[in-house]
Amino acid sequence: MKGKLIATAVVVTSVAAVMYGFSTWDVGKNLRQDELCNVALEHQKAVEIRARAMATGLSVEGYAEAEKAEVGKLINALDTATTKEEAEAVIMEHSANVEAKVAATDAEVKSRGDQPFLVQQLKEQRITIDVKQEIQRAEKAVSTACE
Repeated sequence: MKGKLIATAVVVTSVAAVMYGFSTWDVGKNLRQDELCNVALEHQKAVEIRARAMATGLSVEGYAEAEKAEVGKLINALDTATTKEEAEAVIMEHSANVEAKVAATDAEVKSRGDQPFLVQQLKEQRITIDVKQEIQRAEKAVSTACE
């Protein structure tokens, strides 16, 4: 009887240890997968920012400066507005301009500069081939890491 009790205790302890090991392995695997997904998403975002800068014909720093200048224009326009309606009109106009620019840049980034869009004319390629390939690799890494 003593032998059966010891054997049962050993089996229960072994099963508990195996279950604990699997649960910690699964949690670690999920944390690693989440971290890989976040890294892949950040890299994709950085590559897309570089492609947007190229699409506008600017460096990444120049692109950031241009965005700051746009924000400065908006703040100045809001400061000069005297009524709530004028402020709302300024915001709506700025929003429409930003949406139009973003849509045009998104279209070029998504096409990776391969095809002329909107206007059918010969256009100098702004997004380089290595950036196009890096965008493809980043998209593949995100789809793999974030399953």
